[in-house]
Amino acid sequence: METKTYIYEGKSVEEATEKGLAELGLSAEDVSVEVKSKGGLFTKAQVIITILEKEATVEVCEEAVEADEGTEAPSEINEELLVLAEERVRTFINELILQMGLDCEATTTRKGQEINVKVSGKSASAFIGYRGEVLDAIQYMTLWIANKDGDDFVRVSIDAEDYRQRRKETLTRLAERLAHKCHKTGRKVELEPMNPFERRIIHTALQNDKFVRTESHGEGRFRHVVILPKEEVKREKSQPKKAQSAISTPTMSYGTSASFRKKGIAKTKSYGAPSKKPY
Repeated sequence: METKTYIYEGKSVEEATEKGLAELGLSAEDVSVEVKSKGGLFTKAQVIITILEKEATVEVCEEAVEADEGTEAPSEINEELLVLAEERVRTFINELILQMGLDCEATTTRKGQEINVKVSGKSASAFIGYRGEVLDAIQYMTLWIANKDGDDFVRVSIDAEDYRQRRKETLTRLAERLAHKCHKTGRKVELEPMNPFERRIIHTALQNDKFVRTESHGEGRFRHVVILPKEEVKREKSQPKKAQSAISTPTMSYGTSASFRKKGIAKTKSYGAPSKKPY
């Protein structure tokens, strides 16, 4: 994973650094900061923030999660690796429950090449947090532990009080509604930033849609799903229709009028013109 650098400005070096960390969603330990300019009376301070490289195993997890969005299960994984990964996950979650002093328990099951963890009990809601933030953090740590020694990517899903299922149903309905809007207007629709697991729900919900496609845009905590019209459908909608005359010009026939045959064309008075010739 290549090193990424960003430049931020502020009234002072400290303000520029804090602005950069806030936008990147990182802490000071995750980056290195280089002062480009301390600023002056009429200029702002500038800092170059470089995201530090993480351990190789963490990088593999992040890249695998991103590449896994909207795709089917990866190639077959060795059964021994799956059993070992499941044991690691079970041990980690139970130890975490013990350290947190929660009155709940975790059970693990495997569905294909994905390890599912279900936390239940009186204190299970403590695993969820605001909008699932705690659950996402625990799931990411568990994902790293499950894959730290393997070259293949093992999926891990952690749920508490059926939060994941309820969230999946909500996001699926949202995806279908926004896909209809995208197809109706012919314009792209951008969703709010989501974690990789929730983005995968959107991608999966729309992967077989005939009218729209999905992409992930942005970096870090700003990464989000964009729904776009499919090009072939867009071209069909953009083809102009044959112009049709909205008003038909009436035709007049004078040949059948006895008055016309007798008197000819009626004389009309021109207002504003002199009634007599000037000479």
